[in-house]
Amino acid sequence: MSKFKEIPIFAKQKVNFTPNFALTHLCVANNRLVLAMQNKVLLKIDLANADHPEEIDLKSQAIDAKLSNIFLDPTGQHLILTFRPRDSQHPAQVMYSGPKTSKPKEILKLSGHIITAVAWNPSTEHSNVNSTQPFLLGTSKGLLFEADIVNCELKVSKQLYDIGKGNAAVISGLEYFFIPKTSKCFMLVATARKLYQFKGFVNNKDDRPWFSTIFNTYLSQSGLEEVLEFGDLASSHMSDKAVSDKALSRLNILYDVGTGYPKTIGYLVDGNSFMFNNVITASSSSTLDNFLKDVKMIPYPRLTDSESNPISNLPISLVMTDYHALLLYKDYVKAICTLSEEVIFEDNFETPRGRVINITRDIIKGSVWFFTERAVQKYMMKHEDRNIWKIYLDKEDFVKAEEMVKGDSDKMEEVSMRQADYFFRKKEYEKSAVYYALTKSSFEEIALKFSGIDDSGALKTFLMKKLSSLQPIDITQVTTIVLWLVEIYLDELGTMRDFGKNDTADYHNAEAEFLQFMNQRIIKECIAKNKKAVYDLMASHGDKENLIMFTLLMKDFDEVIENNISNGQYAAALSTLRNQKDKGLYSKFIPILLDKDPSATIDVLINVGSMLDAVTLLPKFSSKLDRLTASEITRYLENCINTLRLTDQQIHDYLLSLYIHYSPLEKVISYLELQGSDINRVRYNPTYALNMCLEKKLHTATIHLYTILGLYEEAVALAIEVDLNLAKKTANVPEEDEELRKKLWLRIAKHVVKEKNDIQLAMEFLQQCELLKIEDILPFFPNFVTIDHFRDAICAQLQDYNLHIQDLKGEMEEATKAAEVIRDEIQQVRNRCSVVKTTDRCILCESPLLTNNFYVFTCGHFFHGYCLMDNVVPVLSNPRRTLLMDYQKRLQEMSLRQDALSTDSTGISAREQIVSEITDTVASECIYCGEQIIKLIDMPYINEDHYDRVQKEWE
Repeated sequence: MSKFKEIPIFAKQKVNFTPNFALTHLCVANNRLVLAMQNKVLLKIDLANADHPEEIDLKSQAIDAKLSNIFLDPTGQHLILTFRPRDSQHPAQVMYSGPKTSKPKEILKLSGHIITAVAWNPSTEHSNVNSTQPFLLGTSKGLLFEADIVNCELKVSKQLYDIGKGNAAVISGLEYFFIPKTSKCFMLVATARKLYQFKGFVNNKDDRPWFSTIFNTYLSQSGLEEVLEFGDLASSHMSDKAVSDKALSRLNILYDVGTGYPKTIGYLVDGNSFMFNNVITASSSSTLDNFLKDVKMIPYPRLTDSESNPISNLPISLVMTDYHALLLYKDYVKAICTLSEEVIFEDNFETPRGRVINITRDIIKGSVWFFTERAVQKYMMKHEDRNIWKIYLDKEDFVKAEEMVKGDSDKMEEVSMRQADYFFRKKEYEKSAVYYALTKSSFEEIALKFSGIDDSGALKTFLMKKLSSLQPIDITQVTTIVLWLVEIYLDELGTMRDFGKNDTADYHNAEAEFLQFMNQRIIKECIAKNKKAVYDLMASHGDKENLIMFTLLMKDFDEVIENNISNGQYAAALSTLRNQKDKGLYSKFIPILLDKDPSATIDVLINVGSMLDAVTLLPKFSSKLDRLTASEITRYLENCINTLRLTDQQIHDYLLSLYIHYSPLEKVISYLELQGSDINRVRYNPTYALNMCLEKKLHTATIHLYTILGLYEEAVALAIEVDLNLAKKTANVPEEDEELRKKLWLRIAKHVVKEKNDIQLAMEFLQQCELLKIEDILPFFPNFVTIDHFRDAICAQLQDYNLHIQDLKGEMEEATKAAEVIRDEIQQVRNRCSVVKTTDRCILCESPLLTNNFYVFTCGHFFHGYCLMDNVVPVLSNPRRTLLMDYQKRLQEMSLRQDALSTDSTGISAREQIVSEITDTVASECIYCGEQIIKLIDMPYINEDHYDRVQKEWE
């Protein structure tokens, strides 16, 4: 506020302009200024380019009449001039000057009329440089005309209405506007003592004229117009002359720029006060249909001793702003606040400036101008609304005061405090509590203030509002208020229960309000840190029902489930647990609930599915189980494996242990067979399973596990004791190891011969296993057995041997023939030769072949030795490339002398041997026709190192 004290609301800004002749008229719109001087010269000034004014000399255009008034439309482009009659032979004239020409053009249809007021369309929604919306013209005789400007041509319709109805009445103010977004139109017409209102609808704004239909209604039915008349001669102490047609009267409306809807309406009359209507804040709904209602008469400022004559010191003109009215007197300007009716600004004029003429306002830009005969000045408004909040506050209009503080915390503090005190005085304690909570007043002081009255609701409201204004860092104050509120709620509920009202709607509403309070985030966070204090409060009030609801609300499910278990309510405990996501709760309570209600507990575990880690849950299952509990755990583990597809070894081991200890053997065998016999694919631990089966003497399962572990001899040994057919099946398991299979079958045969002494069964083994021969089982028979028992078996075996010998003879004959074919082919190769012509060239370098060492391949390709070497080396494997480099190095180091002396037993020199090795490495196959070219199918045609060069060559 201090910065505003240094700057007045209204500040006068001197305009750098001194007219050469006395000024007679001034109008301004959209930052365009028009001045009329006594020498009949008009100045049009664009304030954005004030150094280049446009001058119109009316005398040069043969206009000798005296200028009566000028009117400028809101865009600042269209100017209407009206002239008084010179004599009876020269009537009054009306002229128009548009933006395209500076020469005014006479409007003949208005000849003889003096225009005293013009009502332009205040809305800028359809503004146009060359055209206007229809507007109204008011004359000195009280006549109304409609006109509009189209392409810089002013067109006048017929006369609309006669305000005086035959009696002359100067129209000194004229305005019209529409209700936003409607076609409803209002027209206000002002005379010296009366303000008229006309209204109607303009259904189609594209048609012309607009207003004739409206006024025709008033012409056809007299007395429809609404009139507001001000004062009489007796009460105003004025003479007839004071209220003649020349009596000053001004109608001024402040419009909302854009919509053209009035914000304030001011009407200056010859009396002790002027009329003011704040349209925006009018409370009566009738305002939208009658702007002459809800008006306020504001008295003129009191006269000083030197201004004792009220008639000679009436305001000359009026300009309305948002919250003030600027009144122009003959030698000063006063600004009156329309809310407080106090004068907040006064500007006294200096005598040398000449006679004061008028004050006006730019309807678009909002600037205020006043002028005298010799000067033009401008009023600037700075934060006009700075003190309005205080005025509203003094009037106890707190809603508007809050709107005007605009977020200023200091001002809002004062508004809230005054509002709280106001409601407390009126004993509206709950409203008072709301506003006290918004202030920075001492918490303890206000709390004690409400504690002293018989209204716990007000204290509760204050605490609630205060709590909502605190920050999370205010831990101590938040905790105090929360616990206090809990105590208040519990006390209210306890009082109702004491009077037997716990089944009433009031009790249920209070209970719901309490639960809603407890469900707030800040409350939950506070109580989570002070649960013991809250539990103690509830316990002290004996409120068990709300205690349970509170624990649920606070999501203190640990406490809820524990209480349910303590009370034997296992179904309720499981119901609560079922809806939780905290795995710790399951770990804590599953062992207890499984012991109390196994089936329902397992149903809950199956219901939560994969949310729980079954592996971590296994230790929670008791090691000492009864058959029912074991059956339910088995059901859970089967669900984990079959539905959830879990493959953890711990789960499978636990399930298998339950099968072994609590289920029939068939269940165990079914599970083992389902898992298969591949030790790398079974999900359980075979060794662990084997130990349990041995302990429980489950032989069939043990044999299966021996087989999986590869302990075939142990498996067969146990199977022989259990079932001979199972032993035979087990002996055939190692299919790829024939030696082991034979050994296993011999063990079975030995058992059959020695233990069962069944020779016939032993003979059948020879047909069941192709690996056993008669000679393999003979040692197992006793010495007294005769050969007659084995005759058939021995004959069959000898027959097999004979067939095998015949097969071997056939294979030998085929091998001999193949060897002879190979020898013939070798002999043919030795006699093969190739003819090399002198014209033959190396296929790689295309040079004559005979100019250097060369290689010839049977496919017809010829290569120089060095060309072949260069192309073969890059594609050799690393070991062969290393070996070739070694041969080349040894060949270079070998001297002729060494070469001559170094020969082997065959007479071949070492040099020849190395050359032969190099030839075998390089020329083992044609590089175009051999296998190597097939292996290089994915090699690029162009080497990466040469790619850029080849690409440039192709470009």
